[in-house]
Amino acid sequence: MPDPVIAAPFDQGVFLLHYNRGRESFQEGRYAEARRELEGAQRLRPDDSDVLNLLGLVYFKTNAFPEAEVIYRRLAKENPNVFILHSNLGLILFKQGKLDEAEHFLLRAVELRPNYAKSHLYLGLLYRQRRKLTQALDHLRFAGADKLVKEVEAEIAPSKPAAPAPAAPPPPPPAPPKPLLPQTARVDRVTTAKIQAFQLPVETRTQPGVIPTPVPEPPPPPPLRMDIEAGQTAARKLQDAVDETPLQEEKRLDLGHKIEGASKTFALHENGFLEINFGRSVHVKRGTVSSYSGNLKFVAESGLVGTTAQTLVKAVGQGKIFVYEKGRKTFLLDLNEEFIYVEGHNLLALEDTLTYRVEPIYDSTYQRKIDTVKIFGKGSLAISTSIEPLTLRVTREYPLSISSNALVAWTGNLIPQVMDDKSLENVMIENVDDAGFKIRFEGDGVVVSEQ
Repeated sequence: MPDPVIAAPFDQGVFLLHYNRGRESFQEGRYAEARRELEGAQRLRPDDSDVLNLLGLVYFKTNAFPEAEVIYRRLAKENPNVFILHSNLGLILFKQGKLDEAEHFLLRAVELRPNYAKSHLYLGLLYRQRRKLTQALDHLRFAGADKLVKEVEAEIAPSKPAAPAPAAPPPPPPAPPKPLLPQTARVDRVTTAKIQAFQLPVETRTQPGVIPTPVPEPPPPPPLRMDIEAGQTAARKLQDAVDETPLQEEKRLDLGHKIEGASKTFALHENGFLEINFGRSVHVKRGTVSSYSGNLKFVAESGLVGTTAQTLVKAVGQGKIFVYEKGRKTFLLDLNEEFIYVEGHNLLALEDTLTYRVEPIYDSTYQRKIDTVKIFGKGSLAISTSIEPLTLRVTREYPLSISSNALVAWTGNLIPQVMDDKSLENVMIENVDDAGFKIRFEGDGVVVSEQ
């Protein structure tokens, strides 16, 4: 009898080599190389969910939608309660024009995670394409896609039936001729009548003989309104900075391999390097400077000592710095007299035109805290995360509960409160250490999470 065929032993080292190379290439935007390495890892471990998930993202980024669909159908079937898999599958099906199935999976994603902005955005785009404009508006509003909301509202407006025009009244009988007045007297009378008409309140024009009462001037709007508008604008900017919307993918913008910040101080390269050009000073995270040019001096920030943001150092002088955090995702945010709260670990760089102060969220019951840094003013900042972050919309109808260990940033008109509910420990992700606690956000805004 011929010798039985013996399968080659599984080599864990080779598998990890392929997987780690693929993950690093994906994070740096080298998708062809990432695909080659991850497909090599999949041949060694065909059922590894981490490899499949990352490979599915690579297929999506390279527009290999049929291949991505196969992977995400499998992952969604094996993990029926993981909302991000259903959301990704819904987007992939939407890209291929399979709208019925896309709607099914996106609705399931919203059911599992009602606050996830991307699922609502995709549903809004889907319903707009199917001309279900009212439903599209609901989801686009929840996603905070204000520009799209205005476009859909403009599409709805012409479709409303126009009110029938009132019938024209019969022409009045001709008035008897009046004696002509001198030209100067007639002009003065007409001019005086016009001025009186402009000064009268609207209500008194239809009530002859009534003495009008003076209308008081409305009081100036309180300063709080400006804060509310600034919070809403900052929330939209934060969501746009984190999310890559389908509309941006469709436009195929040529960015010259850079994503420029509005201040032009920061430029994020596609390979993951952050380029900073400055003429006075800038804050950067210690241990992330790859190279720099110019006569620079690096000094510690005394105001951050004892917090998780104490890794920020101040580079003083004039020059250029290249910053790189291997294995982390970076995104830029430009503020225009707005504010944002960032967890200290996730601050990568900060322009010196911005003001900051540490405003921790305290858990007074167990004497714990999470160091969030309030950043406000006009300028750019860079935030980094360990994994692909989530943008979670918070509305008055949908407050958000999150682990402090997962919090990256938040902005808008939100009020954070520490929750002391032991029952949540059985349903939410377990904290890695004892320092984590649960935070509830109420109001209207956006929260960025790593879980």
